[in-house]
Amino acid sequence: MSNRPATTAILRRAHDEVLRDSRFQRSKSASALEVAEHLLALAAAGEHDLERLKKSAFEMLSQRAGQSRRQAA
Repeated sequence: MSNRPATTAILRRAHDEVLRDSRFQRSKSASALEVAEHLLALAAAGEHDLERLKKSAFEMLSQRAGQSRRQAA
C-alpha cells in the first residue's frame, strides 16, 4: 500500500462517506473499524479508486447483513 498523502485522503474519504451513508447507519453487521479494515485491505491490494472502494464496502455490509439474517432464521 502506498503511503502517499493522496492514498490516505482517498481512504479517509471512502470511510467517511460509507459511515455517513444510510446503508451503514441501518446495518448492524459491521462496525466502523471493520469497514476501515476492509478498505485498508483493498488499498494494500492496490485499489485506490474511491468509488470502487465504497462499492466494495457496501457489498461487504450487504453480505454480512445477509449472513446475519440467515443465522437468525
